[in-house]
Amino acid sequence: MSYSNTSTGNKSADPYKDANKDSPSLREKIEDLVSFIKNSKFGMMTTRTKESGLLSSRCMAVAAQ
Repeated sequence: MSYSNTSTGNKSADPYKDANKDSPSLREKIEDLVSFIKNSKFGMMTTRTKESGLLSSRCMAVAAQ
């Protein structure tokens, strides 16, 4: 199924899907995540309230490393 209204021939309409066909190893995924976190100063923490199920988000600084 194509998500584009233009003809892409035999190529996928989603270039990111084609670029990510090879699945990286778990070790590589963890190393990439650690690198991303080390280069970030802040992140968003999102939780769901027990009573209503609504999402609640707050900005948090990355803890000391």
